[in-house]
Amino acid sequence: MDGQIVGIAMAGPSNDEDRRGKAELFVLYTYESIQGRGAGAKLLEAVLVPEEPVSLWVADPNPRAQAFYRKMGFIADGSTSTDADDGVIEIRMIRTPQ
Repeated sequence: MDGQIVGIAMAGPSNDEDRRGKAELFVLYTYESIQGRGAGAKLLEAVLVPEEPVSLWVADPNPRAQAFYRKMGFIADGSTSTDADDGVIEIRMIRTPQ
């Protein structure tokens, strides 16, 4: 994987009313061919500061992604949203510093 593009990650300030001033992970995708080999964790580390609280929205159901985020310290906080464009239901997951 050294020197190869294996995915994309993007984070920035949250747009959620109750999370203003905190980070949000907007995008994290890796090529399917390299999933499970640590690239997702490295991309996550590259765009997030470990000591800062962060949130993300993930499709529900998407058990593989949700399991990955739980492994990375995220928990569902009970918030849900339905995408107006495609009707996909999403749940919010948050990670707070230890």
